[in-house]
Amino acid sequence: MKEITRFRRWANHNRRGRGLLCHFYDAESKRQKQYYTKGDYAYFNLFSSSSDWLVRGTTDHGITSQREKTSQTPCLNCYQIDNRFYDALEEHCAELNRKYEFGMILSKRGLKDYFGENNIRDIELWDQSKCRPSPDECWLYDIAKKRASLWPFNYCGIVRVKIPASNFYGLPIKGIPKYVIMGILVKEEGYNEKALLKLLRNKDWTDVEVFPLL
Repeated sequence: MKEITRFRRWANHNRRGRGLLCHFYDAESKRQKQYYTKGDYAYFNLFSSSSDWLVRGTTDHGITSQREKTSQTPCLNCYQIDNRFYDALEEHCAELNRKYEFGMILSKRGLKDYFGENNIRDIELWDQSKCRPSPDECWLYDIAKKRASLWPFNYCGIVRVKIPASNFYGLPIKGIPKYVIMGILVKEEGYNEKALLKLLRNKDWTDVEVFPLL
């Protein structure tokens, strides 16, 4: 069975009643924007013995305000896993130069329980005939044509997780507990199943599903 087919079947079964989201970590790129999460951040997490997964909220997501100010709300950007996501993932996997090298599969229901309903938001496309919102609300909207850089995922549903500031220096860094983590997408090239399973046991992630697809 092809790995993408196995992933579709697993995700279709597990997204019922809870919803699944994917947060990607980027391969190194000269044009990498600051709000993308680099792959080395994922590997530091993976090699850690902690069962939590640290995420860092970044700013400047969404549209600009009426005065062209960007959102300063720290967020984690995720894709909704559904049929559009499957098709985009398959297209990404067929590319020679793949821009994503690691993916976290998260329970949307679990994120809402952990962060609160209002902090997990489905992102709407902005009606440009309206007045722009305040900077505090800009993270809730996107402009369709500006999603072109997300290809082949530019038609996928986007969900943003608002990451709260920590008590230490107010940094938007938070550990996601293991019950929210459903699976991981890893690079196919150089994949060593035995070595990865050892890392997952060290993190007490024995129920996390692994898909060497990227």
